[in-house]
Amino acid sequence: MMLKTDYQEGGAGNLVDYIQRDREQDAGATVDLRNPAGRELSDPEVDQFVDKSREFGFQRHMIVSPDPTGQYSPEEVNANTREFMHSEFAQQPTTDYVYGVHRDTEFPHAHIAATGERAELEMDREDIRQLREQAATVYEEPSRTRDPTATARDAPENLGRVVDQEAREQYHEAELSLNLDAEKALKRASEKSQQKDVGQPTAEKERAESKPEPLSEGAAERAEEQAATEREPEVDLEREQEPEREVGWWQ
Repeated sequence: MMLKTDYQEGGAGNLVDYIQRDREQDAGATVDLRNPAGRELSDPEVDQFVDKSREFGFQRHMIVSPDPTGQYSPEEVNANTREFMHSEFAQQPTTDYVYGVHRDTEFPHAHIAATGERAELEMDREDIRQLREQAATVYEEPSRTRDPTATARDAPENLGRVVDQEAREQYHEAELSLNLDAEKALKRASEKSQQKDVGQPTAEKERAESKPEPLSEGAAERAEEQAATEREPEVDLEREQEPEREVGWWQ
């Protein structure tokens, strides 16, 4: 589970515009923005939320991005994000939020714009860690995902391509900054990762290269003869070649 978050003082107008922008379609297309109940908001309702954020003067942006190996559909991301946000923020007296699901990448993920009293939305590292764990629980990640380093041979059928973790990290960091060219960051990071992997032998290839080739029958016999010769006891050539001395009266 990847959960990114940041806050800004002021209204959430720019954030809402960023969430609604559908980069997969033309410039006029938008992503559905939904309220805590999961209902799609009309334009006047979106404007009301933005006005409320201006009144509070505080807004928080959250990105909830489940592990791509779980193969979550956009509909699942929608439902799970709604459940996660309800479990964490429904009891906050002034907190209100809207969210949208981005499906223009291989890993559908949700963006949330929240507003309310600053004290309700301030977070430290421990708070964010707990949010991430709760999101993973709601998404049932342990049972849905697999080790991203596993080989394709060990993967279930139709699992799809494993998205590079570093590339995904950089992409969401760019999104957190409302970078309209976040896809370029994803593309650059993915290409860099692929270049790094090119030419690196697999574990099986490494084992094969380190394993000695089997000897032919003739070579094996010669090796055995050589080994037997090496095992024979050494002979003291000096003593063997030394002539026998006559035995004198002094001996």
